[in-house]
Amino acid sequence: MSPDSDRPDPFKSLLQLTTTDLDADQRIRRAIDVGREFLGVDNGVLSYTGDGRYEVIQTNIESGPYAEGGVVDLDGTWCRHVVETGETLGFADATATEYRDDVALETTGLNCYVGAAVDIDGETYGTLCFSDEEPRSDPITDHERDFVSLLAEWVGSELEREKHYAELRAQNERLDEFTGIIAHDLRNPLAGAIGFTELAREEVTGQPAEFLDRVQGSLGRMESMIAECLMLAKEGADVGERERIDLEAVVRDAWDTVRTRNATLNVDIAPETTVLADEMRLQRLFENLFRNSVEHGGSDVSVTVTGDTHGFTVADDGPGLPPAVVEALTAADVENVKSFGLGLLVVQRVVSGHGWDLTVDSSADGTRFEVDDVNAAEPIHEDLDD
Repeated sequence: MSPDSDRPDPFKSLLQLTTTDLDADQRIRRAIDVGREFLGVDNGVLSYTGDGRYEVIQTNIESGPYAEGGVVDLDGTWCRHVVETGETLGFADATATEYRDDVALETTGLNCYVGAAVDIDGETYGTLCFSDEEPRSDPITDHERDFVSLLAEWVGSELEREKHYAELRAQNERLDEFTGIIAHDLRNPLAGAIGFTELAREEVTGQPAEFLDRVQGSLGRMESMIAECLMLAKEGADVGERERIDLEAVVRDAWDTVRTRNATLNVDIAPETTVLADEMRLQRLFENLFRNSVEHGGSDVSVTVTGDTHGFTVADDGPGLPPAVVEALTAADVENVKSFGLGLLVVQRVVSGHGWDLTVDSSADGTRFEVDDVNAAEPIHEDLDD
């Protein structure tokens, strides 16, 4: 086929591949067909070239050593030059080039060849090549070499994406296994320990009772940490679909679920105030803020929640947070926030996942968490429902 003949625009065809509903395997197969059609050759092959072997991953060739799944010695292929140099190689007739005596001409029987390296994560995965047993009458142009290079880069991106997806799926499977252990294998014996400790506490007085109180407190904290770990593991940071949540109702529900001891709650929220949020995550935010106030402010701390359509605040009259904690929260420094406890990490994740703004002020007179812009960006689906 002449390079000047009327051929479909390969770059347009490649662009169309990225906008189809085909899966990665189907897109790569179509890319091979696009390259064959553009170059006017019979064969297109995506290969893996690790460990000195040449394994055919995808091709239109239906039989023989170069059919899909075939494995041959890399040293007997034209692609070895591409792997060795990392450069795109192309010729219309091997017998008219310096490759006329190359071993690949005899072992493959291919006179016309264009190939480029396929890289994944900065390392050579294999090659994408197009070939024909018959020489092509027209020389391989720079434009054609450039297109094959671009096509190989595109295929590498597809393979890299699939590799990362596979790694992510494997990580998620391990994470599901881990959360399952936490949710069942740890929670069940912990619940038993809490129950028996409560029974024992009713039967003793004096110093043994004080010891059991401490045990109860530690077990309660373990229970809270498990809940926080599960929340972080299962929900991550991003928030999808949201709904209108009654702010005061979720505040009171959160307070009821936390061991607040002698702490008091004051609520000053404008009537009928709603927040566009994921309800469960919003409740987790309040639970962890309340727990933080009780743990660091003392058993008789006073907590005040205020709010309107623009945002809400949770303030307490405790002794305040260490400056390093405030700095880490303000800077959204995840690594440092984690070092101060999972509860504050949950707060930060919920705020950032919703796209809200968090301000933290703390002094010897207390700590104030302020969350703003809670209804600044409403999802499109809500407008469609109106």
